[in-house]
Amino acid sequence: MSALQSTLTSAGGEGFQVTPKLVDFNLRLVFTGNGDMHATPVVNEYLKLVHEEALRIGLSQVSCDFKQLTFMNSSCFKSFVVWIDTVKNSEIRYQIAFLTNPNLPWQRRSLEALRRLAANLVTIETIA
Repeated sequence: MSALQSTLTSAGGEGFQVTPKLVDFNLRLVFTGNGDMHATPVVNEYLKLVHEEALRIGLSQVSCDFKQLTFMNSSCFKSFVVWIDTVKNSEIRYQIAFLTNPNLPWQRRSLEALRRLAANLVTIETIA
């Protein structure tokens, strides 16, 4: 069990879910389902909470586990752009890792654009 305590809880709705898992100083956000127009407001607000929580408890990394995320629209991606930009311009920074499914090629292609926004903060890992 981690010594840190997070106040983040799962969020989502029909067809989409994000679940936080805190281990040591790393937070893993497990995304499942479809990041469509119904998920956009959830993602937007959730990433704001993630940033606040990361600063509050001094996280070194936040991992976004997309292995079970089958789709994400451009509006959801925009939420990630805003989040990455917020971290990049913050006095206190943490690493952001995207964990991808090799069977979903859109993830690698789309996330590469996010990585380029802050190559010193963002990494992409393929997890089988």
